[in-house]
Amino acid sequence: MKTRYTFPECAERSVLDEFILGCDIMAEIMAVIRQVALYDVNVLLAGESGTGKEMLAKIIHLQSPRAEHPFIPVNCGILSGMMFEDKLFGHEKGAFTGAVEQKIGCFESAHRGTLFLDEVAELPLDNQIDFLRVLEDFRFMRIGGNEMIEVDVRVISATNKDLKGEIKKGLFREDLFYRLQVIPIYLPPLRDRRNAIPGMVSHFLNQFEALYNKPKPVLHPEVIDLFVRYDWPGNVRELKNMMERIFIISTNKTIHVDDLPPDFLWHFRESTETMDLAEVRKKAETGAILEALHRARGDREKASRMLGISPRTLRHKVQKYDIRIDRIGGTFPDP
Repeated sequence: MKTRYTFPECAERSVLDEFILGCDIMAEIMAVIRQVALYDVNVLLAGESGTGKEMLAKIIHLQSPRAEHPFIPVNCGILSGMMFEDKLFGHEKGAFTGAVEQKIGCFESAHRGTLFLDEVAELPLDNQIDFLRVLEDFRFMRIGGNEMIEVDVRVISATNKDLKGEIKKGLFREDLFYRLQVIPIYLPPLRDRRNAIPGMVSHFLNQFEALYNKPKPVLHPEVIDLFVRYDWPGNVRELKNMMERIFIISTNKTIHVDDLPPDFLWHFRESTETMDLAEVRKKAETGAILEALHRARGDREKASRMLGISPRTLRHKVQKYDIRIDRIGGTFPDP
């Protein structure tokens, strides 16, 4: 068993402060992280965009025996073909047009450290094969080279997609999936850890106060309440951006609800119009018809059976409510 590595406390503290625990879920995840970090196993981080997957990868790196060596992030979503090979493996001088000097790839740059592969689900299948070969023994050649290079690298990957679903679609190799997912860790969205939001808001305000050398405002409790109620589809990244926006634009010592950006307040706008029974029925029936047609892939007869009505009645309602084919993403055969 490996002994625990003593890493620089200030480095860990700065990253942990940015990540922020604030709830039991994150405390449980951090307990797992502290254990996993000690061993050179591949980790797959899953979660929505903005949940802090790269931040968590840095925490794993800082708490590992590799902490004093490089942490190299790679965005797989913008790489394909030779660009992928060049980014990860590098090239020799003269390997292709424009290769005027030798270039070291990310694998070599991460030697004895950690290679973080973000958006790994976006890797094209051909490149997945190349990458899988390297993961077998961590040996490769630069583009245009004939010398086998060996590296000592830990791999942490991240995705906001369901990789098992991508495997079923034939878009991701199953063998690569199991190679990357020795230890899977799921980061819940911010809406599933709302009690952490007040602490995050306070942290970001303190951070921007130091960054911009400007006194931080006080947020009225109603503002905090709105932040807790909001679903934050962009998660922690969206919350941080919102706090920076408020901090820079605000000139008041206290931020009230009316001081918040209109595009944010729009999400809490209540309709002043009242719907009569016909409107309520239209809304309910339209939703049910759209769902049935979607499940039936545009087959009206099948959809009508699911709804318990005749195809003729379904056709009448589709015309009555002006339900467009392009809202379903398919075509409907006439009954």
